[in-house]
Amino acid sequence: MMNQPSESAFHQIREELSAIYDRSTEGILVVDPNTQRILRANRAISDLLGYTNSEVLSLSVADLHPPKAMPNVLQALDDLRSGRSWSTRNLPCRRKDGGMIRADVAACRLGDDRRPLVLGLFRDATARNKADELLRTSERRHHMIADNIDDMVWTVSLNLSDEEKSRAMTDTVAVVDAVLKRWRFSFVSSAAERVFGYAMSDVSDLSLRDITTEATFLKIRDTMIRGVVEHLPAIDEPSPQHVLEGQFLAKNGSPRWCEVVSAYLRDEDGMPTDLIGITRDITGRRVAERALRESESTLRGLFENLPDVVLMVDGKGVIQFANRGIGEIDRADMTDKSSFRLLTPEHHARYAEVVRQVFADGTPQRFECQDIFGCWWSCRIVAPPKDADTQLATIIATDVTQQRAAVDAIRKEQELLRRLLDLHERERQLMAYDIHDGFAQDLAGALFRLQAFRQSHAKRPEAAWQDFDSAVRLLGRAIDEARRLISGLRPPVLDESGIIQAIEYLVYERIADDRPRVEFIHDVAFERLAPPLESAVFRIVQESLQNACRHSQSDKVRIEMVQHGRRIHIDVRDWGVGFRIEQVEEQRFGLQGIRERVRLLEGSVEIESAPGQGTHIHVELPMVDGEVPYSSDPADNFAEG
Repeated sequence: MMNQPSESAFHQIREELSAIYDRSTEGILVVDPNTQRILRANRAISDLLGYTNSEVLSLSVADLHPPKAMPNVLQALDDLRSGRSWSTRNLPCRRKDGGMIRADVAACRLGDDRRPLVLGLFRDATARNKADELLRTSERRHHMIADNIDDMVWTVSLNLSDEEKSRAMTDTVAVVDAVLKRWRFSFVSSAAERVFGYAMSDVSDLSLRDITTEATFLKIRDTMIRGVVEHLPAIDEPSPQHVLEGQFLAKNGSPRWCEVVSAYLRDEDGMPTDLIGITRDITGRRVAERALRESESTLRGLFENLPDVVLMVDGKGVIQFANRGIGEIDRADMTDKSSFRLLTPEHHARYAEVVRQVFADGTPQRFECQDIFGCWWSCRIVAPPKDADTQLATIIATDVTQQRAAVDAIRKEQELLRRLLDLHERERQLMAYDIHDGFAQDLAGALFRLQAFRQSHAKRPEAAWQDFDSAVRLLGRAIDEARRLISGLRPPVLDESGIIQAIEYLVYERIADDRPRVEFIHDVAFERLAPPLESAVFRIVQESLQNACRHSQSDKVRIEMVQHGRRIHIDVRDWGVGFRIEQVEEQRFGLQGIRERVRLLEGSVEIESAPGQGTHIHVELPMVDGEVPYSSDPADNFAEG
């Protein structure tokens, strides 16, 4: 008779099972398959569904799953009732808050046929599903990248047996030969069709010998052997890459030169499990290199003796041939380097556009540029023939530094002549303004006085003779002004005393007149200004004052001159009848003369007036002290007269 467990042993087993039941991270349910009621539930299932333990025990199976899942659940309960086990993945389960989770469920029957029970183990599949989705997304992304690049991406599963793994280091050649015999691609990107002409359905049946020449096959074999023997890395180090070039065979049998970059994927013991690689078709590059070598040998003798620099560049401006160096860069340092580095940065954009256009439509282009050594080059860029094996543009560059220097010298002389002529024309304009503002004004005043003398001589002899004397003075001043204009002199008062005293003299001349009353206010720190500036200020004030006295009918005219830093502010204001500025006759030169003088001196002028509102002229000029030398700016050199 077998020994029966003691009561204490049963008690210990019960406690152990209870601890496992309560502390399990997997949710546990015990269900009556007949009534579908939940009889027992551990803490893990309560937490998973968001219920308390007592709430779970009040539920039925139908409360835990959405209606769409119930047919499968009910079928599972029938199967479990008959003693069959059942498991499923991603079974939808409804939480208390209405949310839905997915769970992996494994279930079996408990009890006997009289009272069968079902035990279900629930594991939250959310984290695994997220990981699976991330993995699928990553795979789709990598496949999309692989299928949209020009290079062919591929993988080969080595499928090493345990025996091959154990003798991989001692009998590497035999293991590699075995792998090469069963070589099949486990993945190949769509570029295989572009590079080799094989449809995707044909790739899985290809062996390595199907797509390589014998020499390339042996080169790959040697590389694989070295990869196993020499580069067995530590577990935490990446597998090194291997790069080789060889001839591969397209589906139609034509050879294709390709560059292959490959690396091993290894297991936790460092043994290779898969070989991954990228194959790039470099046939065009190899052909171009061969043609370039042939053309160089033919043209070298001619080009090396040309006085011009001859370059051959590809569509990106990379120099493939140069007949000689430029500046401090010798010929050897120019080949296979960007031609952009020879040019100053401001010419890069234009040069790039010219090269692009040459390759786009084949039209020869001309382009002038400056190199980094300061030399100027006139370049003719010729596109390659359309049927040429190598698409290289030819640049013939002629040094035009001395020619440009001569052209610049001529241009500067022409510019100087133009400025001198412009200055002469402006001086003629200013002469016209001077005649109007000074000489003509005095003659007009004298005429006005003589007319007054003739009209009042019989009735008011004494006042008439005063008008006559005033006319004589004005005629004398007009004569003096005419002499000054003819001799090229400025107003004498300016030469003798400066601008402040000259304006005060203008004001003094008006004292004898009955109206208007003229007030002059000044606050300046300078003693003298540059002669052109003094003359311009005097004429501006003179014209403004003359207009105010003659036309404004104002009782008062105020002149202000104030210095603010290096700026001179001039205000001439009256409170007379005013006028509409837009209606001033074009043939009246007074206001135009003021504007022109200010413009030539790079100042600003504002003229404000309206009927019945008087007139305000505000002028702001940059200040130049004392005597100044000749300047290239005409505004600094104009002289009165």
